[in-house]
Order: sequence, then structure tokens, then C-alpha cells
Amino acid sequence: MPDDVAASLAASVRGAMIAPAGCGKTWTIARAVTDHGQGRDLVLTHTHAGVDAIRRRLCEFRCPSASVHVDTIAGWCLRLAASFPVTSRISTPKPRTNAEYSEIYASAARLLHMRPYREILRASYTSVYVDEYQDCTKEQHAVILSIADSLTCRVVGDPLQSIFAFRDRPVVDWNTDVRSQFADVTGPSDPQRWLNTNPELGAWLLGIRPQLEQGLPIALAGSPVKLIQVGDSRYLQPTQVKACFEVAKDVDSRVVAIHNRREQAYKLASQLRGQYSCVELVELNELHSAAENIDQSHGAQRALAVLDFAELCLTAVGPAMKTQRESIASGQRTRSKKCREQREALDAVASAGSPESIADALTALRAIPDAVLYRREPLDEMRRACRALSEGEAPSLAEAAWVVRNRTRQRGRKLPRCAMGTTLRVKGLEFDHAVVLDPSQYDAQNLYVALTRGARSVSVVSTTSTITPRPRKQNSGTPYRRLAPSAAHTEES
Repeated sequence: MPDDVAASLAASVRGAMIAPAGCGKTWTIARAVTDHGQGRDLVLTHTHAGVDAIRRRLCEFRCPSASVHVDTIAGWCLRLAASFPVTSRISTPKPRTNAEYSEIYASAARLLHMRPYREILRASYTSVYVDEYQDCTKEQHAVILSIADSLTCRVVGDPLQSIFAFRDRPVVDWNTDVRSQFADVTGPSDPQRWLNTNPELGAWLLGIRPQLEQGLPIALAGSPVKLIQVGDSRYLQPTQVKACFEVAKDVDSRVVAIHNRREQAYKLASQLRGQYSCVELVELNELHSAAENIDQSHGAQRALAVLDFAELCLTAVGPAMKTQRESIASGQRTRSKKCREQREALDAVASAGSPESIADALTALRAIPDAVLYRREPLDEMRRACRALSEGEAPSLAEAAWVVRNRTRQRGRKLPRCAMGTTLRVKGLEFDHAVVLDPSQYDAQNLYVALTRGARSVSVVSTTSTITPRPRKQNSGTPYRRLAPSAAHTEES
């Protein structure tokens, strides 16, 4: 990849660069910091997976660790606000909800508007880079603008990958919010992700961007994408299952199956004999809710709360434990010998209620014959929370779950070889093979994200050979409006 792209980014005082998926956003930022840094740079992104990717690139380029600090926007703002709690008026040092994080951003911005903290910022860093800027919420955008008032600032992103917009968390509009504050910088346009694995696929994915930006249909027939067409919609799900099994046969590769709906992704993963495990959101709200339910219950109700959580992660638990559940709820013994080991483990939870008994019960429930673990991460995190509670790291299971989850955020998580998830959960991740399931449900942004996850191959299971992106829902962010050809040439050619 030519270094002049990184040099152009580094030379901008307040610049914005667009880079398509797989064309080297991370490479460009890391090279700009390594080769053109003038002191200590701050690099911000949204996820810890993104932090890990940037750090790996910096390490590859042998960038001195003292010359750069890489963090998530949320983590950096939290540390800033928590360091000056009185002035920032921080509401909580342990935010969990979107509303609490919005308050953290407001607290950080409050500090950055004051001269003493601007001076601290200038003394700490010489410039800032922000990756995946299309995913910035309005609150995060306000924080970055406050930083840009004190430091040289460059932002990098791709509006066609903007899929994080929600009604209560609108994201930036690249045309109105970004271009009004930052000057355009020519970005990379070579599909590096596919250069050595499937250059034809990479060129095709780059070529369909103008169509997707305009919401036009995408023809899959004759493309480098493997089309698995289903003539009758009644056979769509069995075909999806078969396609997932087929692509997983390449045992030396990493595979992702992508569904637009979370519930359908869970359901499909549960039918794949444990071969696929679901990619979870970093927040993992089910873990925290279950931990709170267990904390707030006692005796038989605590045992039932543990059983409820196990059913979220494992198949076969509900039917296998039906009789035992009824007897626990009624407080009566049962003569059934079925799942006796699991019943004894739950009885220990009811009588002792200790974190050790909870972990033992989860282990016993995992051993139910024919049980398939398709949500491995929440089950493993709950076990870790039990261990953290027993070792005195937290006063309650809910607090222990927060400690454990925060640790996972910082250290990163190991993804399964075969992953199942929505576009929201796999965005920013790269796999060898991707299977896109039921693409008729996707808007242009989600379709583009799904199609660009596989570096070696992409398979699409569809009832039609032409995919027409759905219109984007209201209040979910404004689609990127492509520039006129004369203005867009340097960015998109």
C-alpha cells in the first residue's frame, strides 16, 4: 500500500478520510502514526477489537509504545471524567446503559471546554486520530470536536458501513456533521483484504459501492460471490443450515454466518450441533440481568434463576429439566431419575446459594445429554463471575459480572472458529469465509458490511439472484450521499 495516503492523512490539520471496507483504514492510521508522528499521538476507536487491531499494526511497524496511546472513545472519556469527578460531575464510574454512557460523554466534553483541561490535553498529546468515525454518536462527535479545538485531529471512516444508528443514539451524518468540520483527504481505494486471497472478489465489492450508495439492486449471478439460491422459501432455513455446515468443513479457516435478526441467529446456531457459537455484544446485557436475578433470589428461586440462565445458552436444558423444574418450583421431591446429577446441583444452589454451587450447577447442566452450547461467551463469563465473587473481587454476583466483563473488554476476547452473528456484532471483524443468510432483509449499509467479512470467499443464501437493499429505517441515520463524479473521483476511484 502506498505511503503517500498515510502521509496525506498525517499532513492534514483537521482532515476526514473515507476508506472502503478492507482497503486499509487501520494500516493507514498506524503508518501515519509510526512514520509521521511528531510526539505522542492519541488514537481512538469504538471497540476493543478495533483497539487490538490498531495495536497489532503499530507493533508490526515497530512504533514505540511511548509515542502513541490507543483507546476506545468510551474508555478514554470515562478515564478523563473519573479523574476529575467533581468538576466533570460524572454520574457513575461504572456506566452500563446507553444513557449512562451519554452522561459520561457529556462529562468529558464539560472538562474539555475548560482551559486547565485543554492545557492538560495539549501537554499529553500532539494529535488525535479517530477510526470508524461513521459510528460516532452525536455525543461522541461533540467530544471529538472539543479535542480538535486543542489538537490536530484526523478522522477516518466509511459512511457505507454506518450501521450503529439507533433512534435514541443518532450517529453523525458524514455530509453535514463531518464535512462541515473536517477537510476531505484522499483515502486508500485498493482492496487489500482480498489482494492475496481473492482479488476478483475484492474488485467486485469495490465496484458495487456506487450501486449500494444509491440503493440500487445488486446482481449476484455471474459475480465472484457463491450464490445458493432457494426456489421455495419453505426450504430457506434448511438450506441455510446446510450452507453453514458446508463452509465449516474447511477446518483451517475462520468462518462467520451472518443473519440480520438476532433471534434468528440464535435459533440457527442452536441447530448447528455446537459447531457454531454466537458472537455477543460487548454489553452482554443478559449476563448482567441474570446475575442480578440470582443476587435478588434465594432458595428454590435462586436455583430456578440459574436454570433460566442456562436455558439461554444451551439447547435441551428446558425439555430435559421440565419435571425437575416443576418439582423445584413446588418444593416437592420427584421420583424421576432423569437428570439426577443436575437436580442435586440445583438443590445445592437452593440450600447454599454460594458462587461455587452456582458454577457447579452450570457445569452439571452443560453435561445434559444432547445439550448444545451455542452461546458460549455468556456461560463462560458467568462462571468467571462466580470465581471472582468467591475470591472476594466483588460484593455481589452482579458486581462480579461487571468486573469480569470489563476485564474482557480490556484484554479482548477470542472468537470461535465458526461464529454466528448479526452485522452489528461482526462489523470490523475479518474471517476467511462468510455466509450471508437471507440478504433480502438488509439495507445497503448492512448488506455491504455482511458481504465484506470474508477474505477468501462469500456465500449468499437467497431466494433471488438479485438483492435489492431495503430502505433505511427512519431515525437510523442519514445514508451517505455520494459526491458528484468530479468531486468524488479522488476518494472512490
